[in-house]
Amino acid sequence: MDTLLFCYANNRDRPLSELGNEDSQIDRLLDPRSSKNQFQKVRDSFATTDSVSAKILTYRDTLCLFHFSGHAGSNVLLLEDTPALGIGMAQLLARCPNLRLVFLNGCSTLNHIKLLADQHVNAAVIATTTPVEDAVATRFSTTFYRALVNQYSVQQSLDQARLSMQISSATVLSPISRGGLETATEVSLNQWYVYYPDDQTARWELPTGMTTDATAYVPNSILRRSLFESLRACDPTLTQLFKTKQSLPTDGLRDWLHEEELRRLPFPISESLRKLLCPQISPESKPTQPTATRDRLENYVTLFDASVDLLMSILLAQTRTWLQTATPRQRDELDTRTKQLLQETITSGWAGWGVDQLTSAVQTLRTFFNQQKISLFMPELANWLDLFGTDAKLADTLTFMFTLRARLAHPNGVGSVPALCQLGEEHLSAWLDAAGCWASYRLESFKNIRAVRLYQQTPQYRHEMVVLRTSQNYRTDETYFQEVQLTDLWDCQSVLLVRIQRRLAESGPVETLVADGFLNLAPFVIDRNVFLKSDNTVFDLYSFHAHESGQLRYRHISRPNDLLLTIGPDDSDLLGKQDYSLLRGQIDSLRSLLSIDPDALPLSATLSTNDIDIDALSRI
Repeated sequence: MDTLLFCYANNRDRPLSELGNEDSQIDRLLDPRSSKNQFQKVRDSFATTDSVSAKILTYRDTLCLFHFSGHAGSNVLLLEDTPALGIGMAQLLARCPNLRLVFLNGCSTLNHIKLLADQHVNAAVIATTTPVEDAVATRFSTTFYRALVNQYSVQQSLDQARLSMQISSATVLSPISRGGLETATEVSLNQWYVYYPDDQTARWELPTGMTTDATAYVPNSILRRSLFESLRACDPTLTQLFKTKQSLPTDGLRDWLHEEELRRLPFPISESLRKLLCPQISPESKPTQPTATRDRLENYVTLFDASVDLLMSILLAQTRTWLQTATPRQRDELDTRTKQLLQETITSGWAGWGVDQLTSAVQTLRTFFNQQKISLFMPELANWLDLFGTDAKLADTLTFMFTLRARLAHPNGVGSVPALCQLGEEHLSAWLDAAGCWASYRLESFKNIRAVRLYQQTPQYRHEMVVLRTSQNYRTDETYFQEVQLTDLWDCQSVLLVRIQRRLAESGPVETLVADGFLNLAPFVIDRNVFLKSDNTVFDLYSFHAHESGQLRYRHISRPNDLLLTIGPDDSDLLGKQDYSLLRGQIDSLRSLLSIDPDALPLSATLSTNDIDIDALSRI
């Protein structure tokens, strides 16, 4: 197993508190992957000459990364007991045939690059030209390793660190010409240099405990298990049904389980998940099991984005419901932060957000709900929302998913697709840990209706048909509608989040609507079939994207690369113009409730596993 060695040495110029902070942060970043045996992480927090030399010799055949942090000079690394000669360290590291990266995060370590090269150490080397400030050194190294853990290459990780550091300091990362050593004078405080002996070392990525061959990656094994455990914790019928299916052949059990998992998830999530779970169609029109491909990575991002769309729509719909029922005094006392967030979301949407903006928005709305004592329509979300900004694991997952989206859009590509597929599935599974609660909810859509009412207004005329639901056959991509009669009128162009109850009958699972158990998601989520008045038998869901230049723009939830759906006051399309006026009316009603100028711009932009045969799940 590949080994990563991290050595830290305390001294007067690198206080223990700061050095310990770097030590613990890097260890936390690497721990989730080392705990999965993707590599071996060896940590020497109080490095001495004996401990460092012993560890290098012990792990010399597997050592791929050596990191030192502490005081140093052009020819020495200052350890706990005595200075270690740079030439001696270079000779020890030269005995490590698999060494690919040396990170010397100390003061003035540039000359060590030459010492290592003289000993024919074929590894990328990160070093410094000058004394390095403690806090800056920690920030630089943790930013670098955060990118490396997310399966960026050495070169890409250094680019990430450099760009991040430019925001807050004068740090400069300067490359030394590949294939040859050049000396450089000290230019500025806190300056790092990197040397690549060849292109291959620049492209090196953290090991994943598997070969780089796409056939070595087995898709869906982690995702399937985590979804199963999450869903059955909230829906006992899944456990009961699984007991009756464990005798099926492996392929049959896998297909059955996939369909049952999809059946219990709302459409935006189930549709994106279907593309990950279902067999792919080969050029010979034969179904083949999914493999590690770039398309799979794209589907990771689509599923993540669809769930964020649904989450934000639910939180905003919950806020809109409060605004409609609050007194004028309560609305006037709405805190500035929440008001600014609502103004931004109903103007610019949330598609362009990053990790920090999403986390801040969720925290702001969660605080607002707590202050106003608002009961969440989905009470199961409460604990999960509390994790935003407080849970390191969730923060790492959010960072990975946002950076994966950026990497897929970057001209340089994504590097090792199998490694990213494996890592991405782990993060996606962590993101969906809270997905089990969706077993008690589903989305409903209208079809063949015209205007019913605006918010809190008398209905203008009745709809022709009733609420319709969709169900997927994940193998054939077929859908069908089931009519559900409702006695009340709902808002026009609505998609409803409906609470249901599920029980087992002789004929199979039976779902029933819970009285008054619904949340209207319009105008944040709409079904295009309502506008087209088509005979389509599928959901065609769009999430709010922006309200600008007198037009409403919506993005397709499960096909994000489609052209934006634009709804505006087009005189040549009378029905479309009416639809626009209704949706604009809904948006403007929110602005009115918030006392926002319609033309204003945003100010910122647990059941036990003993009751089933878990081996039956493992073998699929």
